[in-house]
Amino acid sequence: MIDKNLILNNKEYLKQELEKKNYDVEYIDALKKLLLESRLQRAKISELNKQRNLFSRDPSVPSEEKRKLRKFITNAEKDFKALENFTQATLYDVPNIPDPDAPAGTDETYNVVVQESSSHYKCKAATPLPHWDLSEKLSLTDAKAASKLSGAGFSLFKGKGARLLRSLVSYGLSLNEEKYTELLPPHLVTSQALTHTGHLPKFSIEQYKSDKDDLWLIPTAEVPLTAAFADTVFPAGSLPQCFMAYSLAFRRESGASGRSTRGMQRVHEFHKVELLKFAEPSDVQEQLQDLLEDCLRPIRGLELQYRVVDLCTGEMGDKYARCFDIEVYCPGVKKWLEVSSVGHFSDYQARRANIKYADNKGKKHLVYTLNGSGLATPRVWLSILETYQQDDGSVAVPKVLVPFMGCDMID
Repeated sequence: MIDKNLILNNKEYLKQELEKKNYDVEYIDALKKLLLESRLQRAKISELNKQRNLFSRDPSVPSEEKRKLRKFITNAEKDFKALENFTQATLYDVPNIPDPDAPAGTDETYNVVVQESSSHYKCKAATPLPHWDLSEKLSLTDAKAASKLSGAGFSLFKGKGARLLRSLVSYGLSLNEEKYTELLPPHLVTSQALTHTGHLPKFSIEQYKSDKDDLWLIPTAEVPLTAAFADTVFPAGSLPQCFMAYSLAFRRESGASGRSTRGMQRVHEFHKVELLKFAEPSDVQEQLQDLLEDCLRPIRGLELQYRVVDLCTGEMGDKYARCFDIEVYCPGVKKWLEVSSVGHFSDYQARRANIKYADNKGKKHLVYTLNGSGLATPRVWLSILETYQQDDGSVAVPKVLVPFMGCDMID
């Protein structure tokens, strides 16, 4: 959530910045009117309450007049609450201001490739097969059983396919255990937790919900990792704080079916290791680069062909101030697939969740939050299959995964 003071006191600057995110800035004018009206109504109710207090101590005021005033105040407070709720919902809809270093642009043509792998494993197959053919031939997944269980967009791994997925998670956790404190959060969270991270209220259609309990399946471990520290004040000198979590992630992915979504390129449920940091604003750029390196480490270790894309302002998500996508090349489907988004959100999430740190003088400030996927399946899983396939139809196991897999070949 952006600072209300920007709307009230620096509206033109805010509109200028939000235009970079393709946001309709006319809403900022309307939001400023709502904030001013809310301020006015709050002041009126305060004056009415003062008058009620005076009436209550004045025996000369008839009881009927006191009753009418109380009823008037009750109705005014009800209207004010409705106005506050509407204003808050409108404020939640405003995206974050982009980082000055983010490339400006309206669409993906303005994205910038800032890094590419100089060396990687060379696919041995003369004609690489897509992962759905490979996994079927090697009995690594069972698409029919998955569809029977859950419908389209879900996977059932078996045998060495399941072991490969589990090995990836173990590998991802092992790479970061010295720097990041591991947490194992719930997979169901409250509406408030999702609101803290910017996944609600705007993106409710993309989430899975249990209405009976007002609990949501997490779209990423970023949600519980961040929300667990709501209303926290980190002591002076204690930042950055680094956390990681393995979890399942659930998303209502939409889009037309076809080769671009076939197999496991886009699924509703997947396994992921998430990395998260809380940092001071002055340290955020250094911490962002450090986080990017941490998210690249497993991809380099797996010797996959990768590139890092600096997303332009119009392509990054609402909550991001800066965002890098890590993409791997999949020779079977002949395309680049995003396997991690690494970015910082400035104080956008911290303002919603009230996460602060104390400086050396004891003054409290909002932290900056950063996160990225330390290792996300199944796109890394399918990239390994397509990259490491051999001419005889087998798949070599990346060297770093052999200790976790207990074998060096999938056949």
